[in-house]
Amino acid sequence: MGKIVSFATQKGGSGKSTLTLLLSTCLAVDYKLKIAVLDCDYQQSIVKTRIHMDAANLEQLRETDPEANYPYDIFPMAMTKIFDFIDNPENDKYDLVILDLPGRADGNEIFDALTACDVVFVPLVSDYLDRASTADFMGILHSIKSVADKEGIAFAYYGLSTKRTNRREDREMDEYIDEIGLSRLNSSLGLRAAYSRPSTLFSLLNPAYLRYAGGDKTVSEEIKTLCEEIIEKLELPVHQLTTAKNESAE
Repeated sequence: MGKIVSFATQKGGSGKSTLTLLLSTCLAVDYKLKIAVLDCDYQQSIVKTRIHMDAANLEQLRETDPEANYPYDIFPMAMTKIFDFIDNPENDKYDLVILDLPGRADGNEIFDALTACDVVFVPLVSDYLDRASTADFMGILHSIKSVADKEGIAFAYYGLSTKRTNRREDREMDEYIDEIGLSRLNSSLGLRAAYSRPSTLFSLLNPAYLRYAGGDKTVSEEIKTLCEEIIEKLELPVHQLTTAKNESAE
């Protein structure tokens, strides 16, 4: 089995499902990683994105390329089935398994799912309620890491700053994260319209889809930098960045 990660927090609206979509697609399309996403969120946002937004685009692609297919696998899954998936030898083919979990941390199922991860990335949104929620969630992750360290099991967690706008709130968040001692990624994502149009088929490093999503060079640079830092942190297989085909997404 490859690395198992989650973009997780206990507060809804932090962008964890959006992060999962954006990064899964770029890592699969542009970095050629074999990825499985386990959509364990009750809202099934990732499954719905594929069905309601990307299915028609895939059919359009197949008119000119019958072999066209989705770049990675998505599985709707109950949290109680996560370990069955991980323990199945047939799933050893994946470089990276990403768990999309509900935006809460008030039950044993969530706790158990987090223990399945090698790394948890915590989205950091710079407002007071998110800061307080992050502190609570940190306590859960710290307890998991304490047990993992005693058992000699690899487990780590990192903050990932999102929706940044260079406001005072961002500076206060930075100070707060330093104060509580949360390790975080150097990369971050701004508050950009293009991130509200994630796809399970088209990467934001694809110039045609980037234009469709209303993005610019800054968006592609942020995504590329974040993908490469995650690859380095997780020690994932390194593939040469490919140049996306100019496929339409209309």
